[in-house]
Amino acid sequence: MTPPDELRPPWIIRTYAGFSGASETNRRFHDNLKSGQTGLSVAFDLPTQNGYDPDAPLSRGEVGGTGVSIAHRGDIETLFSGIDPGRINTSMTINATAPFLLALYLVYAEEAGVPWSKLRGTVQNDLLKEFVARGTSIFAPEVSLRFSTDLITFTASEVPQWNPINVCGYHYMESGAAPHEEVGYALGNALLVLDAVRPRLTPDQFETVVRRISFFINSGIELIPEVCKMRSYSGLWSSLCETEYGIRDVPFRSGCQVRSVSLTAEQPENNIVRIALEALPALLSANARVNALQLPGFREALNLPDRMEQTLSIRTQQILMHETKITEFGDIFDGNSVIGNLTDRISDDAKELALHLRTAGYEEAIRVIDHRLTESIMIRQTRIAGGEDPVVGLNMFKDPVGLSEQLELSEPSSKDESFEQDRIEELVRWRAGRDSQEVEKASESVRRAIRSGENIMPSTIEFARRGGTVGEWSSVIEEVTAGRYHTTLALGDYRPSPRSTAQPAARIRRRLVLGKSGLDGHTNGLKVLALSFRDAGLEVIYAGTKQTPESLIRTALEEDADAVAVSTLSGAHIAIGNGLLEQRRKQQADRVRIILGGLIPPEDAENLRKAGIDLVMAGESVGIQAAVTQVCSLLG
Repeated sequence: MTPPDELRPPWIIRTYAGFSGASETNRRFHDNLKSGQTGLSVAFDLPTQNGYDPDAPLSRGEVGGTGVSIAHRGDIETLFSGIDPGRINTSMTINATAPFLLALYLVYAEEAGVPWSKLRGTVQNDLLKEFVARGTSIFAPEVSLRFSTDLITFTASEVPQWNPINVCGYHYMESGAAPHEEVGYALGNALLVLDAVRPRLTPDQFETVVRRISFFINSGIELIPEVCKMRSYSGLWSSLCETEYGIRDVPFRSGCQVRSVSLTAEQPENNIVRIALEALPALLSANARVNALQLPGFREALNLPDRMEQTLSIRTQQILMHETKITEFGDIFDGNSVIGNLTDRISDDAKELALHLRTAGYEEAIRVIDHRLTESIMIRQTRIAGGEDPVVGLNMFKDPVGLSEQLELSEPSSKDESFEQDRIEELVRWRAGRDSQEVEKASESVRRAIRSGENIMPSTIEFARRGGTVGEWSSVIEEVTAGRYHTTLALGDYRPSPRSTAQPAARIRRRLVLGKSGLDGHTNGLKVLALSFRDAGLEVIYAGTKQTPESLIRTALEEDADAVAVSTLSGAHIAIGNGLLEQRRKQQADRVRIILGGLIPPEDAENLRKAGIDLVMAGESVGIQAAVTQVCSLLG
């Protein structure tokens, strides 16, 4: 499936793919490879990322919605059917459950007769950014760091060509970070991880790990600063490895996706141009060119990419690779004073920040980054809303282009209940067909490894081999550790309003419960909304992410709130909306208004309104100022 070494392109062409079940995603993989894709990048659904099986209550409406649903060894076999794991380079965007998903992949390779030593690819395995930006963390920071380093130390000897962590700067930029902050946060995280694994390895093994560290970075449309950021990443990482660990000439291994947050729902056809331009900084500098690139679909703000959009993403890379001739020249920026001076400034600021995070330690680094990102995202939203940062089609030049209106979305924005039920029934059959005693023995081995401090990977691999599921693996860890960890919302000087003992008639300010239902853990929008609602005079009670409709309505009653506002970006809006309505009836909370917002197609929004949701904010109405205006108008 991959080209011979002598024809291997200058970077790996990927698209981020995973939708519905393993069979459907496998077909997409084969189609993309036929179209010229040279590596795989697997998108997993939120239940898989959060360690839930398809039949878990919190998985309702989420199964197969934002990626492929993977629960056990049989799913992995189907996912990669017809694809030689010894020849393809596979990237898996998986973090909290990375040990289990890598275990499934290793078992698949084993059954395919491919030695682990021949496997090439990456697991993201970066939990720090999950705590501050992405939200698919499961376990407490110290537990998460332990499992992450277990995976890294295991691959150092057993899977030597594998990149055991993809330190992710991508989500920092998505959350408003400046170039030096993205570089500083990512490299500081890498230093913290390397400091944690160093005592567990021989000097030779440690050097191997240092050289296998890879990064997943962002590329924005601000051409010159982004070129300088790429050069800063590459030069600073090599310098830090030499000064901090005495290891010279360490390559900067990197994959990149262009900036998704810049892709607008308004005039989405403009995003075709944005995506191509955002790819350039990752490719133009020959001495800092990324090793792999994946481009999103131009309607990402509206839906998962369909077949047409993914083919267009591949064609965009192929045009850049073959028609622009940029790969035929050396580094065109060497000796350029403008590029050199800005690169030096970014590097100096990033180095200071990275070393500060390293000194602070893993848990404190989470708090530092979370606080700074809150400020960054608020500044960005304010500048866009005020027109200081121009966005074509959003705050200027708003006349429609007209192309997107002629195109239909060929894939649904959310999975129907029949697919979810099919997955649950398949899971029941899987459990019935395995040797339950062998599964229990393997799960007990996982428990012993956690309690004793042993590396979790060998027992996890055995558990995967015996037919254990991702939800069962996570449950075992919950039993032995402190259970699931729930992050708070960092809002700088913002503090939730204290619970009032006054009667409703005595209150002047309206009270709003704000949270997320389902498994979508993104909090950037929640931070902006919480501060904006507060500034508009509302009392905001933050309920948290990954809440059930039952818990959200209960919180609204306990806090004597006027409304509950729920954000969802994962395509589970129908299930969440129906669940909120059902719980409002069950808990006799008729006075509590229900507000639902996020990525909701217009036709779904209309159906939710008809079903009884008091306010649905979808499409252009999702803007922050419009959201505040509509909510305040609803509450009076």
